[in-house]
Amino acid sequence: MAGEGFMMSANTSLKNNRRNKTSRLEKFVNTTSNGQDEFLDSNKATPEQLAEIRQKLQEENKAILRKKVILTVSIVGSILIVLAVLNQFL
Repeated sequence: MAGEGFMMSANTSLKNNRRNKTSRLEKFVNTTSNGQDEFLDSNKATPEQLAEIRQKLQEENKAILRKKVILTVSIVGSILIVLAVLNQFL
């Protein structure tokens, strides 16, 4: 069979490339690691600070939800208005 040597060298090349390739997880760990094995949090939040953070996040989430609702209602309303106007002319 002709070409067996060519295919064997191609397979060997692919195996070697796979062997040298690092995984995405290893790349992520290598680029984000600071040399410590575990995360040490020297700043401890008090219950009052946690309550403030929780309140702030809840307010931000409510504002985002309010914007989404307003946007959705305005889009649906404009579509209904356009359909009503087109329905009158047709």
